[in-house]
Amino acid sequence: MFNNFFEKALLTTRSVYNFGSPNDCGLNIFENHIVLESIWSQNDFERNERIKFQRTFFFQINFVNHTINLINISNSLPIRNDIWNIKSPDSSLNALISNYKENCEENQFLEIWQSERCIHNINLTKLNKHSKIYENTSCFGSFKWSSNSKKIAYIAEAKNTNTEKSFFSAKIGDDEKSMNENNYEEKYSNNYRDEWGEQYVGKAQSIIAIYDLESNDVKILDNIPIGFAPGKLSWYKSYGIVFHAYYTKPYRLGLIYCPIRKSELFYYDILENKCVQLTNFQNENVRSPQFSNDFENLVWLQNQARGPHFQCSKLMMMNWTTKSIITIVDIVDQPNTIKDFPGIFSISLNDKCWSLDNKRIILNSQFNGRNRIISIDIDSKVITNLSNGIEQEYSLGFLKMEKDWICGVLQSYTHVPQLVLAKLPNKNNEQKINWNLTSTDNNLSNLATTKILDFTPKIPDPKFPCLNFQSFFVQATKRNDTLVVFPHGGPHSAFGCEFSPHVAIMYSLGYSILLINYRGSSGFGQNSIDSLPGKIGTNDVKDCQQAAEFVMSQYKFKNAVLYGGSHGGYLTTQLIGQFPDFYSAAAARNPVTNLESMLYTTDIPDWVLVEGLGEYDYDFKIGSRSIPRELFEKSPICHVDKVKTPTLLMMGKVDLRVPCSQSIEFYKALRSRDVPVKLLSYKEDNHPLEKPQTTGDCIINTLLWYEKYTNKGCI
Repeated sequence: MFNNFFEKALLTTRSVYNFGSPNDCGLNIFENHIVLESIWSQNDFERNERIKFQRTFFFQINFVNHTINLINISNSLPIRNDIWNIKSPDSSLNALISNYKENCEENQFLEIWQSERCIHNINLTKLNKHSKIYENTSCFGSFKWSSNSKKIAYIAEAKNTNTEKSFFSAKIGDDEKSMNENNYEEKYSNNYRDEWGEQYVGKAQSIIAIYDLESNDVKILDNIPIGFAPGKLSWYKSYGIVFHAYYTKPYRLGLIYCPIRKSELFYYDILENKCVQLTNFQNENVRSPQFSNDFENLVWLQNQARGPHFQCSKLMMMNWTTKSIITIVDIVDQPNTIKDFPGIFSISLNDKCWSLDNKRIILNSQFNGRNRIISIDIDSKVITNLSNGIEQEYSLGFLKMEKDWICGVLQSYTHVPQLVLAKLPNKNNEQKINWNLTSTDNNLSNLATTKILDFTPKIPDPKFPCLNFQSFFVQATKRNDTLVVFPHGGPHSAFGCEFSPHVAIMYSLGYSILLINYRGSSGFGQNSIDSLPGKIGTNDVKDCQQAAEFVMSQYKFKNAVLYGGSHGGYLTTQLIGQFPDFYSAAAARNPVTNLESMLYTTDIPDWVLVEGLGEYDYDFKIGSRSIPRELFEKSPICHVDKVKTPTLLMMGKVDLRVPCSQSIEFYKALRSRDVPVKLLSYKEDNHPLEKPQTTGDCIINTLLWYEKYTNKGCI
């Protein structure tokens, strides 16, 4: 029986991960036709990498009601794993950044293609003006054409001159100049290199480079102030660049998943080779600047540079002529109802976020437990949820916009991602938007159903008494008698009705899943965010347990098991300590288990102080003698004496966010108490544990663990 389950779990995992997910697309609009060139990726377990493929959709436009008719879909074609691939504004050229290994050395190339042939190919590595270019998924990543299609600006890592040295390998005696300068210590020391933490190993100081198509050369913009690291950029016509830049003092903190780092806006005039600082907030995070199509206005996202690592943002706008700044959308503390706008919860703005009339901004945002596309009118400041016709249990994400045609990604827990298209209606008619499906394949709704459950906390927070919380109950059609309780990580993130391979594998094998957006989740207003710091291990734990007890009772499950990663792993290990008789088994991925020890080893020590103690200081300090005891009491390790639940731990050996020592500490604590425990270690994985073989291995091991420690039967 066990072998049969293993074989079924293996086949199901392969099958679910065969579904692709869209990464990017290009929209080409010709008179009454649209050609949608979409880029997808999927896991390849054999090669242990993500592979990319292209699907092209051909549509005919009906201009009467702005609907489209699908004419043809091309076969999926495998494509190269280029770092960047962008089309010039005049559509005549494509610029690519590619990697190529030669004699075990990786080289980066900048390629310019025209009419299906490569007209320029520069080996940037051998050019030796900078180190590697930042990827598309990076907080710094930018690779953009100028408006005249003659230049490309991009972000790269500065050349690293901090190579390993030694007094004993240096030829000091032959170096008369160094002897006279008396600078041995500076010249031959192996100084620590301050980097940007998790998933940014080797990234310390970014620079802006300009490739000139006419000269076929690369120039580094060298007048950027010291103490700043350039991030996302936007061209001003063809001779200027606006960019945000992060402060690098007092030292670099982890950046990924943390849009709260101090930053400012700058303008670089390429003709005059002069850099001007546009803002001087000092204690704010400003990011993702985007010019309007007519270059009259500049917009960006902004929030405080302290406290919770993801929070509600403002949409700001600068009139480029007067340089006056106004707030278009302010922070929303709490929406009046679950249907009202909860504020902007978005990491960045899309490169093409402005409508053709230069009056509206289109962006992605979490919206009360869903991902939604919203329109913001810069004159009236009216915000419209562009989800007309989209069911509650679906997520709608913004992928690309071209000539007011929006390409989105529609998905749910039982529907794999698919592309949808819509024409942005005229101003003041946005709510009438009409979404068109590109295909109707890969529907898994016969395997499970989704129900939204809203909860009022049994013990309200005195400071935020009106806050409720939410869960998604995904019930397997052919269910067994085990409920998987699944709190999200963050803690300031949220489940947003997006397709999850792990959830799909679970319900395909008979497990039902309870996904919990506890108080503190994002997308429900800033009060939800502010309610949790200093109360982790209490408010979030109570919400998870309340939801679990309700569903267990209401739907007559016999077993409850836990599954969570990062802060979800923290909650998993908290719940088995605080409710030792409730859960039959638990699985935790890179869990936070000891805040006291994590403070000195993580790339985000400020997270520990914010969430553990509720401290919002801009200039926090670590090393205070009074801190550790409080942090220990907020940690799962504090409850370890009560744990009985068999626990599976999974850790990435190169995780800088929640170091693997957190899992090892908890593993040893459980082993010493004879609690069944198993620790899986993945030597090349960091925090997400997302290498194809690793993520597949984790879910299969988790399900085998549940099978071993639950007594199941079909209902």
